[in-house]
Amino acid sequence: MLPRGATGLAHIDAHDDFIRARRNHIAARMGRLLAGGRRNGRTPRLLVDAAGLPRGAARQRVIPLDEIVGTVEPTPAFDARFRPATGVVRHRWERVALAHRKGIALPPISVRRTDDGYYVVDGRHRVSVARALGHRDIDALVTDARAAMARAVA
Repeated sequence: MLPRGATGLAHIDAHDDFIRARRNHIAARMGRLLAGGRRNGRTPRLLVDAAGLPRGAARQRVIPLDEIVGTVEPTPAFDARFRPATGVVRHRWERVALAHRKGIALPPISVRRTDDGYYVVDGRHRVSVARALGHRDIDALVTDARAAMARAVA
């Protein structure tokens, strides 16, 4: 059975996936504006400051996509739910979507784990595509930021 919105032509499907993800971002943005809300750019100061601290060993795990709550470094290219916020990311986004559609394995994303969830260090496009395609989890190299902070303080 073909995935949602699939024509059987991977290039066209990847393009349509991007258009659908952008449309979802625009609809969410309009909804937020109409409700008088603001953008939730979740980048905890702890992670930004902790970049120079000694890191623990990263372990590869499969993590739930809904536990990814933000990015270590803010980006205007994606919104808080990793929907493409600009057309600038289109080419790369579509290449990642095409790889997913063709069953090509992609490298794991890199994340930092904190008390409130995971923050993406590398792999925003892969997270965005995985969410847009309805995936529930993703392969990740996980570094525990809490452990790095504890070692730095000790």
